[in-house]
Amino acid sequence: MLHSRAIVEVTNAEQAKIAEQAGACCLIVSDPSQRGISCMPDPSLIKEIKHIVLIPIMVNARLGHFIEAQILEAIGIDYIDESEAIALADEDNFINKHNFCCPFVFGCENHGEALSRVREGAAMIRIQGDLSGSGNVAETVKNMRAVTGQIRILNNIDEDKGLNWVGS
Repeated sequence: MLHSRAIVEVTNAEQAKIAEQAGACCLIVSDPSQRGISCMPDPSLIKEIKHIVLIPIMVNARLGHFIEAQILEAIGIDYIDESEAIALADEDNFINKHNFCCPFVFGCENHGEALSRVREGAAMIRIQGDLSGSGNVAETVKNMRAVTGQIRILNNIDEDKGLNWVGS
């Protein structure tokens, strides 16, 4: 449903309705008061938006903040994005996604990150550019081509060669 379609970030109910009418397949609800550090938006804002749109809602939970993820799941969010906006990935502090029914989405820049996030329980991977938030679309396209190319290679590995082929 979300593959290769527009996912739009919104900060209020009016923007959400406009994005839905414009053809967005999913909304990322973010807190308009947050600058720099990405925190979970107010649950009342999320509920308000959820009541006026029919498309799925995705919300960021900070790295390792499993209480935020539990709150988001309890209010019926469709997807949780464990955001790296406040820090680079820390292999020891990600939310254990296997403890949740709500699917997790996670950004990655390369196939190694993608495989790590899937191992952690991510249901969907989104390809991103650099983590600085520069909006560098060329970097995102480069990463997308690299990850999809590497996935194609992994899909075509002979079973008798297994993963040893990757290291050789």
